[in-house]
Amino acid sequence: MVELKAKVTLAKKGDSAHISIKQLMCTLKWTKDVDLDLMVFYKAKDGRTGGVISDSYPGGSLGSLNSFPFIQLSGDAGVGAKGGENEEVVRITKLDDMLEVFICTLNYTDASNKKDVSFDAYDGNVTVMDDKGESILIPLSAKEKGHVAVIAKIDNSSPMGAKLVNENRIVDLGTFIGSIPGAGILAG
Repeated sequence: MVELKAKVTLAKKGDSAHISIKQLMCTLKWTKDVDLDLMVFYKAKDGRTGGVISDSYPGGSLGSLNSFPFIQLSGDAGVGAKGGENEEVVRITKLDDMLEVFICTLNYTDASNKKDVSFDAYDGNVTVMDDKGESILIPLSAKEKGHVAVIAKIDNSSPMGAKLVNENRIVDLGTFIGSIPGAGILAG
């Protein structure tokens, strides 16, 4: 398969770029021996919150492209900390009802082993591609140690349009659940 080069790279925390609010595909890729789980959490303009996470988690749902929240996860890759061409994909078909969307990953391997490792020890990255094929790359480069990475945020609060922001923020699970809209579903 031919790998397309991203048009824009948001290399540093805080870097941002305007994006289309029609359809997006977010792809988490990595090859190291670790089980990373792609997750998306949101706060809608009407106040509703929620998330789309692997159905392997209690209360998890892969979502739907045909009904609210119009977000769907492909499934779980890298199970058992298996290295190789691992990839998890989230598709979003409608963003105009969303105020904020958070693209996150949980390091299931290290969280299960109660081990803190920095995400830059792995070769993960997220590519966000719009319906025109334009793509933005966000490397998973945070050096802080922890189990959850808030990789990027889609801020759709401005009348000027949606903006994708490199967050690369590492938090513990408790802080994550308390600070990201919709992440409470992980508390079971």
